[in-house]
Amino acid sequence: MAHAAPFAGIHYNPEKVSIGAVVGPPYDVLSPAQQDALYAQDPHNFVRIMLNKDQDGDSEGADRYTRAAAFLNSWLAEGVLQQDAEPAFYEYAQSFEHPLIPGKIVWRTTVFVALKLEPYENGVVLPHEETHPKAKADRLLLMRATTANPEPIYGLYEDPENAVSAALKAGREGTDPILKAVFDGRTTAGSEQHLIYKHTSPEVIAAVQAHLGSRRVWIADGHHRYETALNYQREKAASGEAPGCDALLIGLSAFEDPGLIVLPTHRLVKGISEENLASLPALLEPYFTVESVSIPALREWIKVQDSDIRRFGIVLNGTGLALTLKDLALAESELDQSHCAAWRALDVTILQGFVLDKALGISWQDLAHTPNVAYTRDEEEAVQKVVTGEFQLSCLLQNPTVTEVRDVASAGDKMPQKSTFFYPKLWSGLVIRSLK
Repeated sequence: MAHAAPFAGIHYNPEKVSIGAVVGPPYDVLSPAQQDALYAQDPHNFVRIMLNKDQDGDSEGADRYTRAAAFLNSWLAEGVLQQDAEPAFYEYAQSFEHPLIPGKIVWRTTVFVALKLEPYENGVVLPHEETHPKAKADRLLLMRATTANPEPIYGLYEDPENAVSAALKAGREGTDPILKAVFDGRTTAGSEQHLIYKHTSPEVIAAVQAHLGSRRVWIADGHHRYETALNYQREKAASGEAPGCDALLIGLSAFEDPGLIVLPTHRLVKGISEENLASLPALLEPYFTVESVSIPALREWIKVQDSDIRRFGIVLNGTGLALTLKDLALAESELDQSHCAAWRALDVTILQGFVLDKALGISWQDLAHTPNVAYTRDEEEAVQKVVTGEFQLSCLLQNPTVTEVRDVASAGDKMPQKSTFFYPKLWSGLVIRSLK
C-alpha cells in the first residue's frame, strides 16, 4: 500500500516576506491576467517558479524553466526561502466559505508527504482522469531545471476512523503554524485562511505512516504531474541518479473530510445548425423528460440533489430546458460498454452520450479538437455567455461526488476529462520538496 515519508521542506521565511503576497493558486488554473497580477503583486511571488513567463530571445538552456530554477536557488541563498533541518510532515489547514452555502465556513485538513511513486498498474496509486502529453512535457522541463517538486499534487485516502486527522490535531496542540496567510475577499472562495503546521514528532509521523501504509491513494488533482514524476524517475534510474526521484510531493485529504467539496464543470456549445437547435427538445425526448422553464427557475431546480435522479440544465437564449433522465438503465445499456458501470452512470458521461453526441452530433472524439465546445466551472458565466450570444447553449451539471471518483478509479477506469473540480485548490508556494 501507500508509503508516505517525511521530508525536509522548503518554504518562505515569514521574517523576509508577507506570506499572503507570495503564494497563489496552482499553475493550471491561472489565466494570463492572473499570472500578470501575481508577477506585479510581489517580486518574490511563487509564480516566478511555478509558471515563469516566456521572454523574447528564449532558447534551450536559457528560458522560463532555467529562470524558475534561478529564482529558486537565489531565494534560498538570500534566505527568502529556507529549508528545514529535519524531515517532517506538514499539515495544511485551509478554511473557506462553502461555495454552495453562502456564509458557511468549513475547514479541510491536508497533510503534505513524500509519496513513493508507484506505477498505476500496481494498484496503490489510482488515477481518475485522462491526461494530455503537452502538459506533461511542460512539467517535466520544470522538474529537470529545478530538481524539485515545486507544487504538491492532491490525493485522497480512506479514513473512516479519522485516524490521521486526530494524530495531526494532537500533534499541533499548543503550537503555532509556521506559515499563515489570510485573505479577505481576494479569492473566489471569499475569506480564506491557509495555515501550515510542521510535525516532527516520531509519534505523529509513525501514526500517519501506519494509517497510510494500509491504504491506497486516489489522485484528485495533478495526474499530469504524477505521470511526469514517473517519467523523471525512469530518466534518472537509467542514469543511476537521485534516490529523491522515487517519491513525489503530495497533499492528502481523507474522503471523509467535511471540507472535501467537488464542483462540476459546465459545457458551452456553439456551431449548432438552426434546424438542430430548433428540434433539440424532440431529439432529447427519447432519453429525458424535457420541461421548458425560465433560466432562474432552471438554476434553482438544478441545485436539488437526489441520488436516484439525474438532472441536467440546458440554457438557451431566453429560456431553459430542465432534463430528467427517464431511466438510469438507458445509460447502462446504450453508453460505451468498454467502460465500467460506474463510468456509464456519471452525469458527465450521460450528458456527453445523450445530449452532445446523440442530440447535437458532437462525439467523444470531436471534443479533443473542436473549437465549438468550451468549459467553465462558473454557473453564472455559463449563463451569461449564452445570453451575450458567444455560445448558443450551455449545459449545467450537478455536483459530482467523491464516491463516484472512488468507484470509477477503483474499477480501473478513468473519468472523462473536465469531470471534477476539487474546491478550493491547494495553494502553491507553501511547501516545496527538493529532489537533491
